[in-house]
Amino acid sequence: MSVPPNPDFEQYRQQLLHRRRYYPIYGLLLLITGGLGLLGLLSMYLDNPGSLLPTQAGGLLHDVLLIGFLALVIAGIVLIARAYKAPGNAEVQRYRQAARQRLFLQANGRAIPWWSYIIIRVLIMLVGLIFCSGALLVFFNFGAGAWDGWIYLLIGVFLISLVFYFIPRELRKIPAISAEELARNLIAGEATTGEDHNDTF
Repeated sequence: MSVPPNPDFEQYRQQLLHRRRYYPIYGLLLLITGGLGLLGLLSMYLDNPGSLLPTQAGGLLHDVLLIGFLALVIAGIVLIARAYKAPGNAEVQRYRQAARQRLFLQANGRAIPWWSYIIIRVLIMLVGLIFCSGALLVFFNFGAGAWDGWIYLLIGVFLISLVFYFIPRELRKIPAISAEELARNLIAGEATTGEDHNDTF
């Protein structure tokens, strides 16, 4: 597939590449978080081999934490792998169309970013509560000196603060930011509308 002649096509390719520059950082954070969590569970398992059995006290919570930590490790590996894969022309074209549509809707207050969806915030809250519960469980079993319990607690508090403070704060900025970006695109000569069905490449 040949590169489309649109002057802004390369701009969106660079945006994709710029986004992927941070994938290794995000992936590494996920790997560290999941790895520390797995190490904490491993230490508990070595101290009490039956702690992961659902029939044991706290065993079901341990199993949930184990699945969550494994998911974080896998997600981190996937992000790092995607960071070093160059986007193809078809991917850039899809990203361009989606970005223009998203900006138009956000500027008019008819859409919000995916990270602010209710289901995403509920999931973040649940994960935060799981981390806090895991911290309390560690403190209950090993005392306040258990360092992995403090790590779980800090992660849980951070995730909960995302839901109640950081996400609402960013949402209030979205319409103005989107309108400003749309204006820049128009000045650059982009015919940005709510529908991209008539775009030619």
